[in-house]
Parts: sequence; structure tokens; C-alpha cells
Amino acid sequence: MTPAPPVVIVGRGLIGAAVARRLRSQGHLTTTVGVTPDPTGEHLAVDLAGAPGRAALGAAVRRLRPRVVVLTHGPSDVTWIEDHEDRAAEAHVGTARTVAELGVPTLLVSTDNVFPGDRPLRRPTDPVAPANAYGRVKAAAERAVRDTGQGLVLRVSLVYGWTDQHRATYGQRCLAAAHRREPLLAPVDQDFTPVHVSDVAHVLAALCATPTLPVGVRHLAGPEQLSRYDFARLAYRLCGADEGLVRPCRRAETQWASRPRYSSLACDDFAAALGVDGWLPMSAEAGLRAMLAEAPVTGNARAGR
Repeated sequence: MTPAPPVVIVGRGLIGAAVARRLRSQGHLTTTVGVTPDPTGEHLAVDLAGAPGRAALGAAVRRLRPRVVVLTHGPSDVTWIEDHEDRAAEAHVGTARTVAELGVPTLLVSTDNVFPGDRPLRRPTDPVAPANAYGRVKAAAERAVRDTGQGLVLRVSLVYGWTDQHRATYGQRCLAAAHRREPLLAPVDQDFTPVHVSDVAHVLAALCATPTLPVGVRHLAGPEQLSRYDFARLAYRLCGADEGLVRPCRRAETQWASRPRYSSLACDDFAAALGVDGWLPMSAEAGLRAMLAEAPVTGNARAGR
């Protein structure tokens, strides 16, 4: 019996690692691609920031003939990209074009930063108008994928969960600071619709398993809009820490100065794709509780998105 074509996951960060684990746990052949090693399965170690790495990816896709390629790769440090837009574009747009030119179904994970941030709860039909470098880079990658006519763009709001990557997620950072009972500056003027990484992996894995990948644009986001300040206070409360340790500030005073005022999306309905009537992503409280149940909090966390 001929084995089913594999899924290729490009990127081994928070989202890429999570969806690869889920697909493999469901018995799907999965190959990961990226600099970070993957000891759990088939992996192609390449640096997509350079042309040789992208050429190696293209050769692997031609050889594997996957049923879908999922693009989750970085860089994703919004602050770094603000000063290195050309280098970020080479990795994001260059990789998207490499895969798109091969004519394989492609699923690009994108961002709420493609919108100007002037109003909340953006929908897929809203016009794209990025206000920062990260948004411009991802918007260009979206065009490369959508122009093929067989690509799907999944925009996500801020994704949180545990990661052992070099940058902690915002949820991880808040829980770590709460565990240490330390003050934390949190902007009151940036709102988002945070979504737990397990929900993102759930949706991506389901889309990869569909007989035919949908095309177009979809939005995946948490069910509530919160400021970074509100989210941080929630994390402190769930850790039993004093919520007063979370200090309100303006995003211009922090590492998030280049983020849009509103980084929130209206979530599409994925119940049919998942085969679960009425499915919704976890609330921020449920997601943070899941993090606390999954692993003990330590005091170590580097700044994240």
C-alpha cells in the first residue's frame, strides 16, 4: 500500500513544533524544516535566511511531493524586524515564493500585524495596510502564497504557551514574573485576542488532514479582546500573586512600541474543519490555567512577542 504523502512543516518555533507534534501523534508522516534540530522525527536542517537554504527546501519539496506545506518560520521578533526589514523579507517572502513556485498546496501562518491597528476585531475581508515592518513582510508573503490560487493564509493573533525557544511567549513571561512576585510593566494601550498554541496546532493539523486544502484567508483568535495589562493581571491572579504588581504603562515606553494599537482579530468558525460542533478557542483564563496545569512555573523567561 502506498503511504500517504507527508506534510512539510517549515519552521521549528512555537507553532511549528506544536503542529508537528500533533500531526505525528495522529500518525501523519511529517517532515520539519529549519535551523532548530528536531529529534522527534524526519527533519531537514537548513537556514532559510539564505538562498542555499531555500534551494534545499525547494529540492526537498520536489522530492517529497507533500500534500501540504505549512509555513510557520521566522523571524518573528517584531522589534528586531523593525530594524532589519530586508533580512526578514528575504526569509519570509523568499521562502513563500520558493514553495509557491512549486505548485503545492501551501498554508501560511500570518499575523494581525498586516492591519493598521486603528480598529479592533479585523475580519479576513478587511483591507490590508500594515503599520510596521513585520506586517509589511508578512503581507508580501501572503501575496506570494495567495497568487498561486491554491494557498491558504491563516492569520493568528498573539499566540501564547510554553516554549523552550530563545524568546518566551507573553503568557510565559507573565506567569514567570508572577511566580517571582516581581513588578511587571504592561501596556494598557495595546489590545489583542490571545490564542493558546494548542488551539492553533489543533486547527492547523485539521486543515492539513482535509482531502483538499481550502484557499483564501481565515482568522484564528481567542474569544475575547484584552489589553496586555488585563492579560498580565489575569496571570498574576491565577498564580496567587498581587495583581497590583502589574504596572500600567503606554506601549511607547516598552519593547512593544512598534506594535499596532489593536492587534485583534475576529475568529472564523473552525467547527466543521475540526468535526466538533460549537468549537471555540480557549479563553485567556482557560489557556493560562492549561499552562499552569501542564508545567510548573519557573522564574526564567526572556522577553517575547
